[in-house]
Amino acid sequence: MKNIFRSLTLLAACAVCAFSASAQTNPNRLLVNTEAGSKGFLVERIQDITFARVDGEVKANVEVTSVDAELITVSILRTEACQGFRLSVMPATVADTYYPHPDYMVQKIEAEEPNVYYQDFAEGQISGAVLQDNTKYSVVTVGYDKYGIACGLCRADFTTPRADIVGTPKVITTVKELDKNTYTLHCEPNADVAGYAIVTAEKGLCQQQCAMFGFANFGDMVRTWGLVSEPAEAQDFTFDNRNPGTDYEFFVQAWDAQGTYVDCDTISLHTPGLGDSGEASVSITLGDYCLNDWGGQMLPSQFITFTPDEHTAAYRYAVYFAKANGENIGYDDYKDEIQQELCTEAPVPGMAYWFFYEPLTTDFQLNPNTEYVAIAAGKNAEDVWGKVTELRFTTPAAPSAAPVLVKKSAGITSGSGIIQRPYVPAVRSGKGELSSRMQTKGLVLSGK
Repeated sequence: MKNIFRSLTLLAACAVCAFSASAQTNPNRLLVNTEAGSKGFLVERIQDITFARVDGEVKANVEVTSVDAELITVSILRTEACQGFRLSVMPATVADTYYPHPDYMVQKIEAEEPNVYYQDFAEGQISGAVLQDNTKYSVVTVGYDKYGIACGLCRADFTTPRADIVGTPKVITTVKELDKNTYTLHCEPNADVAGYAIVTAEKGLCQQQCAMFGFANFGDMVRTWGLVSEPAEAQDFTFDNRNPGTDYEFFVQAWDAQGTYVDCDTISLHTPGLGDSGEASVSITLGDYCLNDWGGQMLPSQFITFTPDEHTAAYRYAVYFAKANGENIGYDDYKDEIQQELCTEAPVPGMAYWFFYEPLTTDFQLNPNTEYVAIAAGKNAEDVWGKVTELRFTTPAAPSAAPVLVKKSAGITSGSGIIQRPYVPAVRSGKGELSSRMQTKGLVLSGK
């Protein structure tokens, strides 16, 4: 039934195009849109549009039967309607990202793997993949029908064996100091540890980034982004600029004399929070309106101070035009929606600077003689939001000539169209280096 509706829809679209042409709108392109993008055709070159039907699933079912250092042994059996298939081997973290989106997965496989196989393999052997030990991978196939159209996906996961570990490497980690913004960890490696790395983030964030950046092995991510001690030695690691009242994880990855990873240690902690069970409130105070340096230009700049009270555990703030200004919305027209958005939780863990905790003075690039509304809201220690504070003001006709404070950052544009000074804390720990951990020599499937 779905195919019939799609056919009728496309036929209706073609009829609309023909009718539109007679109305002198002259459509001359046919666009086919999928999740992964669009493909276009010149109408003048299209001979005809044909609809076809293929019954049954079109995919190549895959099962991994064994794995060693050189070969992956698989069973790949096509369905009756499947004429051929491509296959790829990738880290399971990458497969987790692509597999829910078939068009993107097909696009990836077709870009990387040129070979199409037109037979079943009861005992096939995949060679050419460079695999790390003790790492989860996926074999993914895409089946093609008799028209050469990419159809169903199939996936089989496997974990490579771990290499023998030299000795019994172990790092003992203890929390030495912990407050609302900082914690210090002490790592004590034993004699069998050749090196180790430590990285920290809000709970769940490292796991997301491991998949996002395509690391095959979680240990690789810790070693790449973390603070490394090699040769291994006892050491204190201090992580500052942490958020109060927040769950954090830190990961300690050690390796032996051959570079083989042992199991990664995961330690959880919770920073002391601010506030209490009272009603949270944030006061807003206007400062100077002056010229200030915005990326090398002296432009009008309004300083504003946001001060949370003793009940506030975290807060957010924003500045809006009071009335619509060009493409920028006006606060008065969308007050309820704006306040609702302000009193929200971060959409993803670890979202930078979604919340603020301490009193903050910053400046906004605001036009002279214009009405604005500054807003702020806080939540208490029980995650209950208080009332939104509003401060309506009109900027002076002209800024003072002398800047109160010169900063050289260019500013960032918020969703309200207001340019504000970016919040830049002290540099956090970590090397910030990115690299891919999947290598292939060009996959080859052989066997019978």
